[in-house]
Amino acid sequence: MNILYNHDLTQFTGFKTPVNVKKYVLIEHENDFDVLSSVQLVNPLIIGGGTNYLFVNPEVDEAISYIGTSITLLEDSDKSSTVRVEAGKNWHEFVMEMLDNGLYGLENLVLIPGNVGAAPVQNIGAYGREVAEAIIAVHCFDLDSGKRITLTNEECKFQYRHSIFKNLKLKQCLITHVDFRLHKIESPMAKYPDVEEYLREHEIGSPNSKDIANAIIQIRNKKLPNPKIIGNAGSFFKNPIIPNSTYIKLKQKYFDLPSYQINEHEVKLPAGWLIDKAGWKGFRCNGAGVHDRQALVLINADNAFGHDVYELSTKIQNSVKELYGIDLEPEVNIIR
Repeated sequence: MNILYNHDLTQFTGFKTPVNVKKYVLIEHENDFDVLSSVQLVNPLIIGGGTNYLFVNPEVDEAISYIGTSITLLEDSDKSSTVRVEAGKNWHEFVMEMLDNGLYGLENLVLIPGNVGAAPVQNIGAYGREVAEAIIAVHCFDLDSGKRITLTNEECKFQYRHSIFKNLKLKQCLITHVDFRLHKIESPMAKYPDVEEYLREHEIGSPNSKDIANAIIQIRNKKLPNPKIIGNAGSFFKNPIIPNSTYIKLKQKYFDLPSYQINEHEVKLPAGWLIDKAGWKGFRCNGAGVHDRQALVLINADNAFGHDVYELSTKIQNSVKELYGIDLEPEVNIIR
């Protein structure tokens, strides 16, 4: 265990807005929890990779992270392998290592920023897949009770960009490990417009899992800003899910409004389209901005503070609500 005092987190976060933590505890091994009580933390902020946070308040009293990065093989068969991954492992590195070892199922989730421990909290997803499809169990340490907890996939209550870890009762659960079941037989998913277009352009008729991963890497690098160069947290808002009846009314006014059928009664709308059509793409104010190639991504364009990005996000929400009658919900964790 390592404790840092008055630690500057600015470069650690996705948005690269100024933030300082007065006491920052880094858990390196499970054994560190045996002596954690001596640190006397009071309601610390749990931080994973820090990439999906917007710090409106630049001062944080206490924070804690699990930084272990090991991968352990739990089970192995002809068709699949189950691996246990420590929460501090970089997500993209983990996905690529699994691909290199002939384990498939996560290739559509390449280049998503952050660490493994954050993946189940947000139920990260992209290009037709969600991480919940591969998770077997999530292991945590309850900072309130001092107990270790293991939740099965079903107990995690995964939904679109949501899990039980967002509930108040589990806010103080620090994820330490995640168990994944990955396949040895490839089943590449390419049914996503951008991916299909890329494969056609590169004349890849029968793509394998690595082809899908490479395609998505190229697409993301083309469309999305690199957080190491331009501060951002990827998609700022969730794609709203609305009733069919609401969609039909909107479609009468906005003929080119795209949608994705979720079930018999609901459709999902691309939040980026709504924001773009509302005129926000490329907008700048007080150093904060909307990316000029992807309206769903808010950026720190020029030394913005956290409150600058937050104020811009609320203006966008109000605009979308006024135009379409739709409430945009942030995907980013906003710390006030």
